[in-house]
Amino acid sequence: MDWQYLKDNIYFSDGSLRDIYVLNASRLDWQKWINFVNDNYEINFTYCDTNGNLKQSDLILTKYVFDFWDGISEFLVDAKIIVGDIIIKCYFFTEEEIENDITPNEINSVGQHNQIVDYMKSISGILDKEIILTTENYDCNYNKLIVINNDHILIN
Repeated sequence: MDWQYLKDNIYFSDGSLRDIYVLNASRLDWQKWINFVNDNYEINFTYCDTNGNLKQSDLILTKYVFDFWDGISEFLVDAKIIVGDIIIKCYFFTEEEIENDITPNEINSVGQHNQIVDYMKSISGILDKEIILTTENYDCNYNKLIVINNDHILIN
């Protein structure tokens, strides 16, 4: 893969993030994703305990994610997943889609691109679902920059 092509067409700098999505997700999908990233990557999970105290964990704690979705807690949770030297962020906005954010300026080589693709391939394989990388705040009219469905990879 040619780095200049990737930089110009995937990781271009326009001030926005790139989003990685698994659409039509379920809590089971989320649990599989959480288990996978907890087992394979360095994690920094931020949540509030039942007293509203800000806490950190080196694992994503499913209870706090589900409590937020169920309205038991009003405190939004978030996680940083370290993939190589790339920070992938997850804010757990909704249970219907797994959304991760990356900053395109952090991707500066084919090797780093491959780290993102390997991460996406792993998630697609574990969930047996399509995973896409797109410009920020995807909707069906946006350009899918990378589409991975198990071992099938399409780069726009």
